[in-house]
Amino acid sequence: MYEIRYPNERTYFISFDDDRTVCEGYGIVETNQVMKSKWIFDAFIDEAEWLAELAKWGIVPDIDEQGNLVF
Repeated sequence: MYEIRYPNERTYFISFDDDRTVCEGYGIVETNQVMKSKWIFDAFIDEAEWLAELAKWGIVPDIDEQGNLVF
């Protein structure tokens, strides 16, 4: 099991299957949260870098009227 545990700052992630050929999910872990996953993942603290990596997978997250990411 892989995890991000109470990160020091907001942390973005993208999870993959074991072969890194399928994006299984993505999201954010806040400083008061723990995220556990059976999938391997890449973690980012830079939102722009995370969004650029998601774009490589053809993923564009939804953004609300205030500019916040919607999950």
